[in-house]
Amino acid sequence: MRRPWRTQRIGSPGDVMERSEVIVIGAGIGGLAAALALQRAGVQVRVFEQAPALGEVGAGISISPNGALGLKSLGVFDEFRDVAYAPDRQVVRHYQTGRVLAHVSRGERLEDTYGERYYVVHRADLHRVLADAVLANDPAAIVTGHRFADLQQDGSGVSVRFDNGEWKRAEAVIGADGVRSRVRSTLFGAEEVRFTGYVAWRGLVPIEHVPPDALDPPSQVWIGPGHMINRYPVRGGKLLNFVAFAERSGWEDEGWSIPAKVEELAAEFQGWHPWVTQVIAAVPEKDLFKWALCARSPLMRWVRGRAAVLGDAAHPLLPYLGQGAVMAIEDAVVLGRAFRQAADMPEALARYEGARVGRARFVVERSSLQVPRFHSPDPDSFRHDTPVDEALGLFGYDPAVVPV
Repeated sequence: MRRPWRTQRIGSPGDVMERSEVIVIGAGIGGLAAALALQRAGVQVRVFEQAPALGEVGAGISISPNGALGLKSLGVFDEFRDVAYAPDRQVVRHYQTGRVLAHVSRGERLEDTYGERYYVVHRADLHRVLADAVLANDPAAIVTGHRFADLQQDGSGVSVRFDNGEWKRAEAVIGADGVRSRVRSTLFGAEEVRFTGYVAWRGLVPIEHVPPDALDPPSQVWIGPGHMINRYPVRGGKLLNFVAFAERSGWEDEGWSIPAKVEELAAEFQGWHPWVTQVIAAVPEKDLFKWALCARSPLMRWVRGRAAVLGDAAHPLLPYLGQGAVMAIEDAVVLGRAFRQAADMPEALARYEGARVGRARFVVERSSLQVPRFHSPDPDSFRHDTPVDEALGLFGYDPAVVPV
């Protein structure tokens, strides 16, 4: 019989305070999904975010059937579906000729096979859906302006120190603070974040500025030597989101939301089909950003004592299978189920780790293996008879029912 979770007053370094049962570090997609999953398991949660406020960050992301099933289990699927776009099909095109290299079914067939279909959504819209749900459960659940600095553990809990000098105490800590996770470094040792050799640009183009012929179908992937573009509508079809990838030998800028110049991106994709270059030329510069694709090794252990990592902090992956946000959602759902089923905190974290490490490592490795296919020097050799994400069985994973 699982024991009840209770808030209590305890000591911490330098002070006495009322603690939340679990602290989540990072209020991104993974952190908020984890908070919501824990709340639904009856756990009191505090999410600490380093930014001064929650804001509109990022552009489009993909949510495949396994992620959509996760959002269903979190109770936010209807709200998500209201802001998402569900393509019936997608095509892969040759970078110069525009010739269709592959047709990909993304609609009813997936729903019939896996119980849900494929969606794309503006990251900020999904983020808002999750934040609203967390705050509806507890208006004080999200605390901004707190950057994680360190943690100390003992047999009954974890004390967390922030850069502003504050200490908070909880029974457990979940680090969902991204690829450069401070929680991960604190738990498992410092490890350099590696530049993978790929950079990305993201942009949002008003749909009326896109040639109508270029929207058949709206969801398209373009591949060429050392480059790729993925694009699809967001915001109810008002904007065309694109993410453009290129190989680079070096990178010095820090951050994943660096303002970029249209001229720079146009030069990178010079000689591509007019449907690509026209979209690039039409992006408002205020809506164009770039970042480096960075990596750390996927961890074989996610838990140390009463602290664990989640999402990119545990398993950063390249975006070539569209599973980044989805994997964080899977982590969150399984974490909540582990807390619901466990008799105590150590057992909950052990169940979570045991259920997720192998799955995450598989997806990380397979995502990296897709690079040569989508950056091929010979796009005409592209074969996509059975979509790789389906062939790998990724969509058949339902985080709400897998053994925990």
